[in-house]
Amino acid sequence: MHMKNLCKKCTSLLVGLCSLFGLTCCQNTVQESKENKTPEVTGTVTVTAFDVGKADAMVVQTENNVTVIDTGCKGDGKKIEKFLEAQNIDSIDTLIITHFDKDHVGGAARLLNRMKIGQIYTPNYITDTEEYQNFIDKADEMNLEIHALPLRDMVEWQADDAVFQLYAANAVFYGKDEENDFSLCLYMQHGSQKFLFTGDAEEARQKELMQLNLGTVDFMKYPYHGNYMPCTEQFLDAFQPRIAVVCCSRKEYADGYTVETLEKRGVQALYTNNGTVTVVSDGSSLSVEQSASK
Repeated sequence: MHMKNLCKKCTSLLVGLCSLFGLTCCQNTVQESKENKTPEVTGTVTVTAFDVGKADAMVVQTENNVTVIDTGCKGDGKKIEKFLEAQNIDSIDTLIITHFDKDHVGGAARLLNRMKIGQIYTPNYITDTEEYQNFIDKADEMNLEIHALPLRDMVEWQADDAVFQLYAANAVFYGKDEENDFSLCLYMQHGSQKFLFTGDAEEARQKELMQLNLGTVDFMKYPYHGNYMPCTEQFLDAFQPRIAVVCCSRKEYADGYTVETLEKRGVQALYTNNGTVTVVSDGSSLSVEQSASK
């Protein structure tokens, strides 16, 4: 009996070791797969944040791909259009409207009317503003499909050597007149450089972003025009951006506490009221320029 029990124990131990070894191999394979997910850098990525007052309008360009994140107010679509036309670009591969406030969706109808549009992503809610309705009507007129991301959804794609992940909000209700927290948020990686575009995320949405455990980023489009939130310090602790762009105007400038906090943390903060900001990634570092405000 003693010998049989010993044999059983040895057999169990051997099976356990084999299982452990197999599990370790699988974990290593998953880790290697995750690390190899970032494509080899073959070109640059350029982010342009336009000087359009207290509004968001940004273009992300890889070597062969154009993504527009928000379109500013009504009339700002023309600025994006002219910017792309100057580069002989007549199409937008991906249009992201983070949420439907007039300072984010206002210029969208013009772009739909004037340029070739590929994918369109929006949050999954509706509103009754004129700018929103113009956008929806123009999309219908042009037979363009709008992809409204379901709650908690994430869509991922690759453009040249950059990887994009677009995250939808978690909740169906954040409070009366709190549409900002429905903001779609975009995470992008180019080589070792990581970018986070936060729309108008307020406290509830910022906490959702922190729960994604994306790690630190090199560039952040600062949320909600530089408003200071109770979780601002925690949010900056989580992402630790080296460069932050704040979309604001001279009349409606970033919160003084935000300005002070970014300065104390050594973040290179650029405010669009001082001019359009251009950030270029070569996959291992970022360079920044800001044109004079007009």
